[in-house]
Amino acid sequence: MLRTYETVYVTNPDASQETFDVIDSKLKGFIKSFGGEVGHEETWGVRNLSFPIKKQDKGKYTYILYSARPDAIKEIEFYLKISEAVLTFLTVKVKDTVDFENVPKPNSKDLL
Repeated sequence: MLRTYETVYVTNPDASQETFDVIDSKLKGFIKSFGGEVGHEETWGVRNLSFPIKKQDKGKYTYILYSARPDAIKEIEFYLKISEAVLTFLTVKVKDTVDFENVPKPNSKDLL
């Protein structure tokens, strides 16, 4: 059964664009390999962190909304934990079913 999740992850802003692209493609690969689909992805840019994480005061935020089986979350979170460029992340279950066509797109200015 597919469930809908939101994941926000914060990466080191000094990492190369190639590193961001690799993380993004791996996450999408995990989602698709577990029978899911990506509904929406948004990069919120570099922002100040409220406290230092891994000696970094800033981080590049990325938001992704997707549907996947629950066992995919373990793989996604494991990858985010071991990735050196990822400072922190949070995954939240949204609803059991979501129509991606009708989901309002979050406005990053409203969130912070």
